Amino acid sequence: MTAPPRLPELFHIGWVVRDCAAAQEELSARLGAGPFVSFGDESRFDQALVHGKPTPFALKVAFGALGGVLLELLEPLDDRSPHAEFLGERGEGLHHLAFLVTDFDEQLAAIRAADPETNLLIDGTGPGNPVRWAYLDGGKARGTVIELLERTPLAEAHFAPALELLR
Repeated sequence: MTAPPRLPELFHIGWVVRDCAAAQEELSARLGAGPFVSFGDESRFDQALVHGKPTPFALKVAFGALGGVLLELLEPLDDRSPHAEFLGERGEGLHHLAFLVTDFDEQLAAIRAADPETNLLIDGTGPGNPVRWAYLDGGKARGTVIELLERTPLAEAHFAPALELLR
């Protein structure tokens, strides 16, 4: 095993939920979370590989502020994503920690070098993805998936509404 990578500041915490709207209401009422910004009724991921195979899937996605941290709520809209697998096996809860990285290829290689058995749950690095991203298996990370998103001007523009929630 090689030295672990040096990841930048946490971008967001991904939380899988059964009902995105209900989760927003509950987190607002119980923890003062919010405001939230929705990324629409359906976010489609048609160009990603899931467990190494082309597998389109859809999620309802919303971001909110919680204690100075971005919280991403993810509601699976079908049974094809790792989010749906997680919900079926574990129920609602913390799914991943996400990092915006400028050196995407180096970070991905460093994580895989530190643990060669690390699997890509989702590979969103293909040409059809406007922002390169990947989910890395959380087995050895105590079950928490790590998400890497390539920090580019396009990624920053895409996530600008979410990032504004922390200002």
